[in-house]
Amino acid sequence: MDQTTEPDHQSLPQAEETSMMDNMEDLFGEAADDLGLGAAPLSLPQAPLSTPVLLRLADLQRSGCCTKLAWSNTGSIACISDDGLKITFHSTLRNPRKEHYELSKPSKHPLEAPDGRHFVHIQFSGFGPDLAAVDSYAGIHIYSMAGAIGRMQPVTVDPAVVNGGSSVLDTLVGMYWLPLSPAEVKVPYFTQANKNDGTWTTSMRGGLNEGVSHHVEGKGALFYVTASHKLCLLYQNHVNAWQSVSIELETTNTTQTLLSNAAIGPEGHQLILATHDRAHCLRTYSISINWNPTEQHAGNMRFISVAPALHIGHLSAVEGIAPQQTDNSRISHLAVVPSPPQHVQDPSNATICAIFTQAPVPLDPSQGFDTLSVLARWTIDSTTPALHESFTKLKQNGSIPVQPATPVLRRQLDVPANKLVLGLSCLYLNTILALTASDGTIEFRSRTSENWDILHQVPNHSTVVKSLPQSALGYFPTDHVPHVAHSTDGSALVYSKPGGPLELRYMTLLSGWQPLEKGMDGDASTVEAAVICLSRQYAILATSHASSDEALAVLPTNLSMELRTLFVRHLIFTFCRQILDVSMLEQKRQQHHVLSDPWLARAMSAQLVLGVKPGTLERTFAGQFAYCLLNLKLIGLSAASSMSRDMPAGRPDIMPFLVGHMRWSLDFLQYMIESLTQIKRLVSSGLALKQACEECTAKTGNPVVQLLLCSYGRTYLRVQMFFLVSAIKLLQSSIPRARTLEDRTVMVDVYDFAKSVPVGLSPLMEFMQSLDTIVRSAYTDAGVDAQKRYENEIGLITEGRIPDDLMPVVENIFNKMLPDMTGGVDMGKLYFWDTTWLGIDRIAATTQQGQRCFDAIRKTPLRTGMKLRLCRRCGAVMEDIPSEAAKQAPAWLYHAQRQCYCQTYWWIE
Repeated sequence: MDQTTEPDHQSLPQAEETSMMDNMEDLFGEAADDLGLGAAPLSLPQAPLSTPVLLRLADLQRSGCCTKLAWSNTGSIACISDDGLKITFHSTLRNPRKEHYELSKPSKHPLEAPDGRHFVHIQFSGFGPDLAAVDSYAGIHIYSMAGAIGRMQPVTVDPAVVNGGSSVLDTLVGMYWLPLSPAEVKVPYFTQANKNDGTWTTSMRGGLNEGVSHHVEGKGALFYVTASHKLCLLYQNHVNAWQSVSIELETTNTTQTLLSNAAIGPEGHQLILATHDRAHCLRTYSISINWNPTEQHAGNMRFISVAPALHIGHLSAVEGIAPQQTDNSRISHLAVVPSPPQHVQDPSNATICAIFTQAPVPLDPSQGFDTLSVLARWTIDSTTPALHESFTKLKQNGSIPVQPATPVLRRQLDVPANKLVLGLSCLYLNTILALTASDGTIEFRSRTSENWDILHQVPNHSTVVKSLPQSALGYFPTDHVPHVAHSTDGSALVYSKPGGPLELRYMTLLSGWQPLEKGMDGDASTVEAAVICLSRQYAILATSHASSDEALAVLPTNLSMELRTLFVRHLIFTFCRQILDVSMLEQKRQQHHVLSDPWLARAMSAQLVLGVKPGTLERTFAGQFAYCLLNLKLIGLSAASSMSRDMPAGRPDIMPFLVGHMRWSLDFLQYMIESLTQIKRLVSSGLALKQACEECTAKTGNPVVQLLLCSYGRTYLRVQMFFLVSAIKLLQSSIPRARTLEDRTVMVDVYDFAKSVPVGLSPLMEFMQSLDTIVRSAYTDAGVDAQKRYENEIGLITEGRIPDDLMPVVENIFNKMLPDMTGGVDMGKLYFWDTTWLGIDRIAATTQQGQRCFDAIRKTPLRTGMKLRLCRRCGAVMEDIPSEAAKQAPAWLYHAQRQCYCQTYWWIE
């Protein structure tokens, strides 16, 4: 950010200023300088901290495990009540009409503390679905997400760990979740975004984060440390029960040797543990785990069982640690700051960081100092002792013996922070540090700079995007609060005040989202760079299995359509520039690719919520296209999961789950043909074909032509056709063997419905089969290269632009293929066929059918009295299937119980 230019006090004052200064000197003499007229202005004293903030600081200085407010990777926000008797859950929900995210009400599924105890600490796993809660007797309870955000269920934990202990020796002072493999191990790295020749580019590189994780993929584990120097590993085993193994670090002789803080972090293939005791001694250890895996059998099942053994190495110790310049401060936080992974190409060493804080007591005039925090740092290094050269004389021609390397802690310069720091976390592959402060802000610092410099807006910010703070995104300070938690990337935070509700804040563009004046290129370029920064941030979150809603929430509600398109285009470029066009692939490879590729769907999820006309519930072309593509993928996945080649001739247990998808697909095909006939009518009225297509898109946002021309959309539609043909055959054999009368009824209804649609499946199948061949021929005949095909695809997807290269295909569709399909069709029946329940053009339709009474996943009417799950992003709803019933559901439905078709976690009140 630009620095304010200081006034030149040595310049000659104007006449009026000279007269005023003479009068001041007559009255006060040389003392006038102290009023700021001839000297630098004096800084005002800080406002005193409130009692709740001072009590929070006392908790931090007493123990390293006292977090009362936490934000999960999944978007769940957990909060311990003021009395500690329960943990409530919130999340952020998008208001579709206002186009912004709001903090939800607390869910109706709080966690209750055990009798006679209260919760003192909560900590989510890095991946997000699991939560560890510590009670007042140092008992540890593990909870796992039960299908949706807002509801967690307890899991079986070693009774000794749950029971805890009753003495101060058992107090927890540090906790660390091991990263979940492979989700948190294989995380890509994004380069900075650069603007060249008017185009923004970002590269996504594959990466592997070296570290220690559970031996079995998908299993969780965590470490915790007690005040009595006990290190315990809590881990899942094959039956999902959590077991424990522990080891003693040191012998506790006196109260001064009790630990107050402990921190753990990865360093290569081992872990680093740092501890701080009441005698102000800092010790470091290395931790390695031998998992001792064994393969076991239970019936036809094979699984891996582990029996881990812990190995501790003593690295170094420093006595009497304290800040280098500040007195009257006490340690309030201890952290191990890992070095970035190798693919980031940064040489920084792992660092131990101890945050010391001083705060004056209110109404005590003898304490003449302000509130501040100091970051004391030690890098973990090694040195090799060398023997004196005289030792070589003991033996003729002898060499100096090589001594083993000895680990050492090298003290670095302290980093002052002129605010009360409540916590420290590492962001984005350990390259950025986030310091949460009591004034409701986050101070972002560069992990890779020598002095951990504060990140400010870069000078060339209009053409280079590196991070949120370097694109002038940040927070304005507010009143001091005792508890603050931030989202995965720090773009949103939530804070609480005693007795009051939680409050939500999002980052903002500090210079403002609107240019001060029209035509101010500098302001416009800053806004554009901020949009690119948030698009890049969305990509980082989406590839890290984290909630990406916060990147969307920071965007202003009145963002122009051009900048919304820019946001999505940059996403697609980042995710899909090598795989967006599949036109030239063989059909089976096309189908496999579009069903297994997650990247375009994640970009379409953003386009879905950005593709809404401001102040309305009407979707633009971009929103309608994204809605159709995401739902077509959902149905394609259910088809691929249910219609396998080795499937028996009839599946009476599976078909009832597919009737909604069959009805939706049949109606969508009628909607598709009716949309094409509407454009044909415009051509008959005298408009040119391309003009008619563009006018239909501009006025109604109808995406049918673009879906047919886009290689992903065309492939999904072909998969849908195969699904319908196979499903109807299976229905015939499944109806006689229906398990219940209800199943038989729904299967008969959809079978009769399939026979009643205006346009049958045979001409539609022929149309979809030949269309792909025609597109491929058009590209081949015109000699269109891969780059041009990519540009055609992204134009179709984001703006609905029909490329000239594909106009021969469009002419073929309307002049030959459409007449062939509709030759024997009752066009009146097709015209009045009701497809409004599909919900394509509006978020919430005004008809009785469209008032959210259909399950967004199963495409069936919602049953009365059923609990519902709500999508945080698009507002879709689905029935909350009980866990036991979900286990009996098909694989595609079991997976959809966790995430909406727009790739976002469900929320349940």
